Formats: sequence, C-alpha cells, structure tokens
Amino acid sequence: MANLCVLISAFMAVGIPSLVMGQVVLPGECPKHATQARFNPAQFITSRWYEISRYPSAFEDDTRCSVVDIKPSKQGALKMTFKGISTVDGGATAAAGNAYFDYGELSKFLVQMPVISWNTTVDIRFWIIATDYTNYAVAWSCDPLCTGFRREQLWVLGKQTTLPAETWETIKSQFFTKGPFKASNLTPVDQKDCPSIL
Repeated sequence: MANLCVLISAFMAVGIPSLVMGQVVLPGECPKHATQARFNPAQFITSRWYEISRYPSAFEDDTRCSVVDIKPSKQGALKMTFKGISTVDGGATAAAGNAYFDYGELSKFLVQMPVISWNTTVDIRFWIIATDYTNYAVAWSCDPLCTGFRREQLWVLGKQTTLPAETWETIKSQFFTKGPFKASNLTPVDQKDCPSIL
C-alpha cells in the first residue's frame, strides 16, 4: 500500500488527471453526500439495473453490457452481482459480493467485493444518492485510499438499457452541472447487441 501511495502522490504532483490506475483518485477525505430520502430497499432490489454510465472501476475494467443484480440471500445479507461482457475476449464476467446496510442506513450499502486482479476482497460503499425506482438511480462510492487521497466510483443506472433523454438531462443538471460530481469522469457503458447470457 505504501508504494501505491507514493505512486498516487507522484501522479498528483505532476498534474496528471485524477484517473490513477483505472480509478478516479482525488485528494482529501470522502465528502458526506446526502442519499435518497425515505429510501425503500424493497422497491430498489426487485429487479435488474443496467449501467448507463459510470466512473472507472477496478472490478469492471474492460466490460460492456454491464448490469447490477441485487437479490436477498439466505445468509440474511443481499447478494450484489456486477455482470458484463469482456471487451477483451467477449466472455461473460461477474463480480459478486455480499451487501449489508451500512450502519443501519437503508440507502447505504456496504458490499464485500472480491477483486480478482488484486487477489483480495475490498469493502465498497454503494450509496443510493437518488432514485425514482422505476427509471433511474445514481449510486456513489467513496473509500479512503491513502493518507490524503480517496477513491470515488459512481454509477448512473437505468431499468432499461437507455434512459429517456429528459431523465438523463435532469440527472446531469442536478448531480453534475449543479451538483457535486464531475461529468468528465463518466464513461458511457455500451449496452448494444448484448447477449442474453447475462
């Protein structure tokens, strides 16, 4: 971890953009963003969410057709699975973890997610910033990375593979143009010609 901190500091010192090792890394501690008021988890986890756009993420590198499935599990937790198709070899990918309510707050999930490329498991916060349950959701994650730096992830999700133009414009205005997040860090997720195996 010490070597990673030195590398991040070097990138930041020479003015290289905040994209470090395929992730959005920013200086400072994680901010406290408001999450969805009166969040209803039963409505949120009832079916699949499609990734419309996202910040780069270590466990979703080189994937398209990305989806998030959240289902109750027998162990009392939720099973959260990120699935996609590799843009490298065309094979199906999946990263599954157990999700718990973070400190009892229903709009904040804590996901224990294995990261195969790092041969480890990481805790990922998955906070629901906003959702209307039927069309869209904005989910955000922030974790301390090294002293003085944090890693942020963000997903714009839809119940369909595309969002209505009006909905997308509202999201951009509320959360990016006037809000706390940077649209320049977003990468659209290719949802065209996706196989039914997911």
